[in-house]
Amino acid sequence: MAGLGRDRLVGAARSVVITRRGIGFLVAAVIAFLAAPLLSLPALLYVTGLLLGLVILAAAFVFVGHSSVLIERSFTPQVVSPGTLSRATVRITNLSLLPCLEARWEDQLPPRITGDASGLLPPLGGSRSGTARATFSYTLQGLQRGRHDIGPLQVDVQDPFGLVYRRHAFGSAEPLTVLPRRVELPPISPRSASDDGATRPAAHNAGVGEDDIIARSYLPGDALKRIHWKATAHRAELMVRQEEQQVTPRSAVVLDTEPTSQGTARDRKARWEFSPALEWAVVAAASITAHLVRAGYVVALQSSGPAIDRVVADGQDTLEDAMVDLALAEPETVDRAGRHDVEGAVFAVLGRLSPERARHWVTALSTSRSVLALVARGSSAEALDMLDGARWNVVQYSPGDDLAETWSLFDGEPARAAR
Repeated sequence: MAGLGRDRLVGAARSVVITRRGIGFLVAAVIAFLAAPLLSLPALLYVTGLLLGLVILAAAFVFVGHSSVLIERSFTPQVVSPGTLSRATVRITNLSLLPCLEARWEDQLPPRITGDASGLLPPLGGSRSGTARATFSYTLQGLQRGRHDIGPLQVDVQDPFGLVYRRHAFGSAEPLTVLPRRVELPPISPRSASDDGATRPAAHNAGVGEDDIIARSYLPGDALKRIHWKATAHRAELMVRQEEQQVTPRSAVVLDTEPTSQGTARDRKARWEFSPALEWAVVAAASITAHLVRAGYVVALQSSGPAIDRVVADGQDTLEDAMVDLALAEPETVDRAGRHDVEGAVFAVLGRLSPERARHWVTALSTSRSVLALVARGSSAEALDMLDGARWNVVQYSPGDDLAETWSLFDGEPARAAR
């Protein structure tokens, strides 16, 4: 405990910084001290004491000031899309009986987050006064998906003479979540899909409900065998059966997060290196998921590992839930146990495949009747042959490719890109 207290004291002492003016006072004190005996002017020793005393008092002032402060930070909204603005609101409360002078504040922003996070903090009264609290706000903009920690709040407290200031760090960091970018995708009708007249990809895999038999008025050309006699007797006019199927289309989006396939590894600090391939794949997964949801699909979103497992549908997960999962997606070294339990057509966004990884995916998605796969260029010819043998519809991509154009290659004939 004693060692901990000593460390805190040493850390606090190191946070005190002498300004240029303070250095000038110290230099003047030294000169006055040396000149006093040389010039036989004992009064210079009083000047030395005065200058040193002012610097010491200034250091004591900033050492005590702002010693007990409460920081509360919130964001509106807490979750943002890339490039959109969020407003950070910071409330600072002085818990000390002593007042706090005007100070300069700056909120610590991580890379890929921009904003004018600095300004002047007005004087605060003691904790028992009505001026012990101040609130300020600023705008933030997220440039890259992920959960970014904002803070702590840095406050530079200066003494009234401008001789010394102390740099405080108050409060903990608060997370701001930036969603992945989404691209507007055109409707497609992949080959082998049954055309139900809707602009929905692979609607042949939709789940089919029970027939809903509806009676309508007879129209010339209707077959007599379709006459609904009970409704005809009830309405006193010819009625025919109209059979409609209540269709709840289902589909799945599967994201490959295996680090080798996505070309990433941990650095010396055990953090995952940036992977353009993974970022492109996340954007693709987010865009396809949003596209299918808008088309009326129940969408299962899964990653190759256990981290992401959502079903976007009424009464279940929301599209924003899925987007937040994708915002936080990281490489996963462990694959999901067993096969991917999904219904309907599967849209797989895969990395660069080796024969082993291709074999894994063919097995993992073996229960799916239709698989449309985006596969990173550089995959081995043997891996592509395995996917072709499994009758997958494959389009190859590079991280710099336009997603909408790449997606359009699924339209019509099977799109096996040139190797």
